[in-house]
Amino acid sequence: MKIITDLDFKLKNTAVCIGKFDGLHRGHQSLFEEAGKQGRTRVMMTFSFPEVRGIYSDEEKIYLAERAGIDIMVVIQATEEFLHMSPGAFTGEILSGRCDAREVVVGEDFCFGYRRSGDTAFLQREGERLGFRVCIKEKLRQDGEVISSTGIRRLLAQGDMRRAAKRLGLPYFIQGVVGEGNRIGRKMSVPTANLSPAQGKVLPPAGVYAVRVQRGRDVYSGIANLGIKPTIPGTNPMGLEVWLFDFEGDLYGSELRVFLLEFLRPERKFPSLEELYRQIDRDVAEAKEILAEEPDFSESGGR
Repeated sequence: MKIITDLDFKLKNTAVCIGKFDGLHRGHQSLFEEAGKQGRTRVMMTFSFPEVRGIYSDEEKIYLAERAGIDIMVVIQATEEFLHMSPGAFTGEILSGRCDAREVVVGEDFCFGYRRSGDTAFLQREGERLGFRVCIKEKLRQDGEVISSTGIRRLLAQGDMRRAAKRLGLPYFIQGVVGEGNRIGRKMSVPTANLSPAQGKVLPPAGVYAVRVQRGRDVYSGIANLGIKPTIPGTNPMGLEVWLFDFEGDLYGSELRVFLLEFLRPERKFPSLEELYRQIDRDVAEAKEILAEEPDFSESGGR
């Protein structure tokens, strides 16, 4: 997949999906599927607002976009100049001029241009004038509710990982490179790996989770603690510490994708490390029971 991060580009014969794409959930995926029907180059056009916390980091979005079959990802920086661009300039200069769009796919509430003054009706008129087809997709629903990034954020805040996964299309995950930790895993029977969630990423409650961990094409089961590890002496930054089952070897420096399948318990401070180890043994037993009922992951990390 090609990634473009400025407006100095020129494409040919594209189907362009436009949106914030926070979470790249099932509703977003329906746009990508529509854009792929005519065999054109599939472009995902999104926008970078550095101050906005996202369900997924930029690197995590790249993985999800590739997984969804996107050919080109265009990330437009939300500069003052761009935010003041009129809807007509956007359709003429960006969609027609830069993308050579033959098809544009958006959600039913899509607005664009200066002060969101362009809507889907304007986009359709521009499509007729500039020669591209406009497809407006209705919102998908799950359990009687519209699938939205706002709703998924609410479920994550509640630790409801299973319902969030249904709306995302796969379990919520944290991706990162394994770094140095407190090395307490060396005193236990399972290897550990420490990751730092991306800055500004939306996180579920601090606590222990049953997880599946993807390393390249290999997938492992385990548990993970998201939080500051209050039982460990000193000040610990927010991080994800993962205990893998049935794994031997060194994970340091490896890129992992940790899928949080179920919330087991909140993080808490124990009177001693021995009490913590005993609780971890109980967490491992509970997680193994849960994961035994879960379907295996495919190589792409999905269910």
